[in-house]
Order: sequence, then C-alpha cells, then structure tokens
Amino acid sequence: MKCSWIKALLIAAIGCALGQSALTAQAGLSHRYSFATDATDSVGTAHGTIQGVATVGAGLLNFNNPAFPTPNPTRGYLSLPASILPTSGSVTIEQWFNFGGSGWFTEAYTFRNGPASQTTGQYLMHVASNPQPAVPPGGPNTGGNRISQATSGWGGPPPEAFAHGTTPNMGAGGGGYLDDGVAYMAATVIDGTAGTLSYYVYRISDGLGGLQETVAAVPLSSYSFTEAFLGRSAFDADNYVNGTVDEFRIYNHAKSANEIAADFARGPGIVPEPASIGLAGLALVGLLSAARRRVR
Repeated sequence: MKCSWIKALLIAAIGCALGQSALTAQAGLSHRYSFATDATDSVGTAHGTIQGVATVGAGLLNFNNPAFPTPNPTRGYLSLPASILPTSGSVTIEQWFNFGGSGWFTEAYTFRNGPASQTTGQYLMHVASNPQPAVPPGGPNTGGNRISQATSGWGGPPPEAFAHGTTPNMGAGGGGYLDDGVAYMAATVIDGTAGTLSYYVYRISDGLGGLQETVAAVPLSSYSFTEAFLGRSAFDADNYVNGTVDEFRIYNHAKSANEIAADFARGPGIVPEPASIGLAGLALVGLLSAARRRVR
C-alpha cells in the first residue's frame, strides 16, 4: 500500500509540473489570432473582422493586395478591436509574418484613435518598409523598419518616438525593408515600470536579428485608441501590405529579452491555451486513477 501511494504521488507531482509549465508559457496571453479558419481570438473574445479582399486559409491571414499598388486598388486588411491593447501598464505584441514588396510606409500592425492625417492623431504602429538612406544599410535612426509612436501626429510635438531596425544586412537590399518575401517574427515590448519600448526582429530562416533598439515609451495611458489593424497604416493614403500573417499575439505584461527569444524559438502555434491546459489536467487525473488501480 505504501508503494502504491508513493507511485501515485510521483504521478501527481509530474502532472503538477507539466501543468505549471503550460500555465507559465501562456501566462499573460490575453489575445491570440492563429488564423486556423478565420480571425477568431482563441484566448479572448476580441475577434477580428476580415476587410476587403483579405482571406484566411491554410493557417494564414492573406491580405491579397498587389505589389507596390499606386493607388491602392483592393485594400485587404484585418480590423481588430482597439481594446486588445491595455490602457495602462505594460504590453507585449508579437507577430509572425511574410510580406512581399508592398511600397513605402506599409504597416504590419497599427493602433490609432480614428482616421488620422500626418499632422494629427495618435498611433502605435510597426512600419515594415520605412524609407531610409541607402548608406548605411541599417544602423541607428536609419532602419528600413521601425516602431512609430505618437500622440500628436507625425512630426508633432512630444511625446513622439521611434525604435528603428538596426540589424545590418536584414531585409530587402540589406536595408531593413521587411517586405522582401522572407518570414520574420517581430515583437514590441512596452514596459510601464521602466518607461521603455523595446523592438525585436528575428529572421526565421537563420535567426538573424534580436533586440533592435530600446527607446523611451509613450505610456499606454496616454493613448485613447479606437481602431486597430493588421496590414494597413494609420494613414489612409499609405499602401496596404502585400503578404501574409501566421500569428498575432497580445500579452498584458512586458516580456524579457530571453522570453522573446524563447517565443521565437518555439515559433507560432506552440503556446498552450487555457482550453488545452484543462484537457491536459483531465487526462492527468485519468492517468493518476489508472495508476492507483494498477499499483494496489
């Protein structure tokens, strides 16, 4: 009898360890879009709405916009509830994507407080193709990709800040343009305690990249966003993205550099969700009961 209880306790301990590991991996994950069949938020209830010619298929959000359109003839993108972003504190935004040639000022994601001109409005956006000087390719303040944040429009008074891509030889022509038909993982981390915004980019094929730049953050409490998009800019005149998104996630805390690197290494589709954790727990209970019967 003593032996049976020892075995049962061991099984229970293993089950607790597995459960804790799963809970740790998905801790703080508040919204997740994996595009299995549609734009459902598989963690929360902030489901997306397909706009224009965009489609979902084979686990990808496809914008279906032509390369370098002038003007924008199709406008395929995804609309998301602006409430997916916390109104204060910290946040981590992760996205896996593959964009083809799209044109200047195309955005992987955008948050804004309504239709904006370049001189008004608030925005937080990931610019995949930001014009830059040809030399140097990459480097501080010249990256062809960046996170843009502002509360009073483009070129307006502070707070306005940018975190630029700084990894040399990344992106089209080595100039940092992330619409080169190559898959990337990018992350934006706003740390409300430190008052910083950190920008990460990894090229999936070889792992090139990492932390690009850390700058002073516009606090989340300074924003009053009303709209959120994947595949379009805060400014209606800018080009729309040509390409696909594999996964988009929002965490309600600031992830560390090591945690971002671990998410990149795991790739999209790996984070356990509450539903799967619950099923795993039921399975462990069943295994424990069966083990008890066998060792009596």
